[in-house]
Amino acid sequence: MSRIELTRRFFLQGSGSIAGSTLLKAGVPAFIALSQSACSARDAGAAFETLSAGEGRELEAIGARIFPTTDTPGAREAGAIWFIDKAYGSIIADSLAADRLLLADFQSGVAAVYPGAELFSDLDEADQVAYLTRHQHTEFFNKVRFMTLAGVFGIGTWGGNRHDIGWKHVGMDGPPHAWTPPFGYYDAEYMEAQKNGE
Repeated sequence: MSRIELTRRFFLQGSGSIAGSTLLKAGVPAFIALSQSACSARDAGAAFETLSAGEGRELEAIGARIFPTTDTPGAREAGAIWFIDKAYGSIIADSLAADRLLLADFQSGVAAVYPGAELFSDLDEADQVAYLTRHQHTEFFNKVRFMTLAGVFGIGTWGGNRHDIGWKHVGMDGPPHAWTPPFGYYDAEYMEAQKNGE
């Protein structure tokens, strides 16, 4: 297994640890509205609505290491940062001020570890991975990891997951079919009845 694949697997592990987050508590309707808005902004190449350009650059750089570009597209190509921007402007707006402090704290350690660098985005990819590894158990990292994955694997027409990048990573050509009638052998009669208009 390559180092890049190992790194991706390493950062994807444990995503369930944030299951009690504000984003998940907001519910499906809020998540859908947020995603639709994020998709529009992403496709229009608009400026961020909530994040500053600098914050967006840093969060996108972090997301690009959490779900990196390899021989397949990553978080950057999926447009995950647009989902994150919209989330901070809506369903997790109450955590924006605190998360800005967490980002500043995260950034403050860069210069101490890597003299000459000031920001996470100043580091090369190997140093970014090493720096994130030091912070992998922090509240800040766990939130950014969750938000990045939500932006990569969400429904593309609702934000993030540009060109179904996330689904293609897991071998799907399109949206999950969880909300369509089941396809098991036990539903053969039901499917036949539907086909015959019964």
